[in-house]
Amino acid sequence: MGSFLTGIHSLRTKFMLLFFIFFFFPYGLLTIFSVSMSKGMMKKSTIDHLQNLVEVKETAIEQWLKERVSDGKTIAESQEIKSLDPKRITPFLSLIKHFERAYLEIWVLNSKGQLMSGNLSTKTSFEKEEWFHRAIKEDILILRPTLQPKSLQPAITISFSIKDASGRPIGVLKELVDLTYISELISESKLGETGELFIVNPQGEFVLHHRLIELFKKGTSKVPYFKKSQFEPTYTGVYKNYTGNVVLGSWKWIPNLRCYLIAEQDTEEAFYQIDLLVKKAFIIFIISTLFILGISYWVIGRVTSPVKHLSETVTSFANGHFEKTISTRRKDEIGRLIAGFNMMAEKLKKAYTELEGKVETSNKELEIAYQMLKQRQEQLIRSEKMAALGQLSAGIAHEMRTPLTSIKIFIQSLEKEIDLDENQKEDFRIIMKEIDRINENITRFLNFARPEEPLFQSINVSTLVKEAINLLAVKLKNSGIRMDISLPDEHPPVEGDPKQLAQVFLNILLNAVEAMPQGGTLTISSGVKVNPDSRQEFFQLIIKDTGHGIPEKDRPYLFDPFFTTKTGGTGLGLSIVYSIIQKHNGQIEVESELGKGSSFIVSLPIQEEGAWRELSS
Repeated sequence: MGSFLTGIHSLRTKFMLLFFIFFFFPYGLLTIFSVSMSKGMMKKSTIDHLQNLVEVKETAIEQWLKERVSDGKTIAESQEIKSLDPKRITPFLSLIKHFERAYLEIWVLNSKGQLMSGNLSTKTSFEKEEWFHRAIKEDILILRPTLQPKSLQPAITISFSIKDASGRPIGVLKELVDLTYISELISESKLGETGELFIVNPQGEFVLHHRLIELFKKGTSKVPYFKKSQFEPTYTGVYKNYTGNVVLGSWKWIPNLRCYLIAEQDTEEAFYQIDLLVKKAFIIFIISTLFILGISYWVIGRVTSPVKHLSETVTSFANGHFEKTISTRRKDEIGRLIAGFNMMAEKLKKAYTELEGKVETSNKELEIAYQMLKQRQEQLIRSEKMAALGQLSAGIAHEMRTPLTSIKIFIQSLEKEIDLDENQKEDFRIIMKEIDRINENITRFLNFARPEEPLFQSINVSTLVKEAINLLAVKLKNSGIRMDISLPDEHPPVEGDPKQLAQVFLNILLNAVEAMPQGGTLTISSGVKVNPDSRQEFFQLIIKDTGHGIPEKDRPYLFDPFFTTKTGGTGLGLSIVYSIIQKHNGQIEVESELGKGSSFIVSLPIQEEGAWRELSS
């Protein structure tokens, strides 16, 4: 947080902020305005293009219809048609249909609605039909396009009044004109990959569409957005088409055809160039902004960097770090300021180094003195304890063993003199056993208070451990304890008293077994540890159980005399172990976790480092 606030208040940040306000803010507004203007112009251009396309196609369709009307009027005014003679009409119409493929069928009817040429239906007269009367009255009748029942091809019906020389109606010429030309005309229009043109009637029903049959099979026969009550001759906008896609659409009413010409294109494709323009403008803006920012940052940094480095170095010096120096080639005021600071810093660093050396020397001397004092204090306390225990043990040996011996002799003689039954003999045996146990505890106490000096010799720790395990084999089996032993046959050379160390290993193993009354796993492994201070190497023996563990509050007192958590325990076992390990210049450590077990780590110094390394290799 502090570094963030420092960065905000730096000179470079302030310069960059001013640069941003007076350059990038106007530049950003100009970019947004330019893109907005271009976007509007391109959108208008896209819409105009769609409208122009519809206009052009509508004009072409109207022109084609006018030509068909003109041709029909010419045919209706021909003498062959006016003759109403089937013999003259039939070959004439056949010739017309041969040269003009757009005519699917042509019929000629007289003034009474009787068919003179062509096969229109089974009726004999069409005089009462509405279209017949409208054609007579209006001269030209163009009906809306319809789909042929069998082919589903669109066609339009155009009827003309046939008049004699005096202008009196004498019949009707009816043409069924194929709209294939119009279909090809709108199909050839290119509106990208998604654009299409088609024709619908005022109810929105498809009349011409390049996928007309496919749409009918899917049940799509009309567009949903056309309502007769909302008649609009022209319209352009964005809406959802008959497939549910959002499109840009434009339609125009074709008066003579009485249908709508519609052009539609997906908005994504229609406005693709607009979106591309926005993206390119955004990318160009970001790149140019980053480039100009980078250049500005570098230029401003050239001005503010020396001041920042000087500030950081001053702060570093204030915190006691004198490693930093400032190098510069500048000849201006900042350069002279840096040169003066470097001179001051060099003198300050020299003085601080001298003071630091004196302090470090004093600290080392104090640490050594403290460690020596601590060791001597521990030795003195332990010596005082041992001296007191020695005096106490001598008194106990004198005051307890003599009467115990007398009691033991008396019991033995009494047992021989009195005729005892089996129960009484058992009681005497228990008395003798308890006297021996008291003697044994006195002996252990004396051994702890006045331990023998170890007789050092080369030993094999693995052999001593395995012998101790053999002594406990029955107890291990009865307790259901599984052994996991990983000890090398040969290990770095260790010297010690085999008798005393055997006692150490047996005591630790016995404690481990007693910690697992319900069974468990006893793991024994070894390793090598190096003391980081003295560089002395130690051979380590790790004895790990899966018992109930040792409470945190009891761990500091494990090796104190008479401290025990076991019922009937004397509290001397681990004290004796600790005393023996100390006399072997070794160490003993305990690691424990409640509910998971304990590990006792015995470390004994390794002798003749070079020799054991050759042996192990």
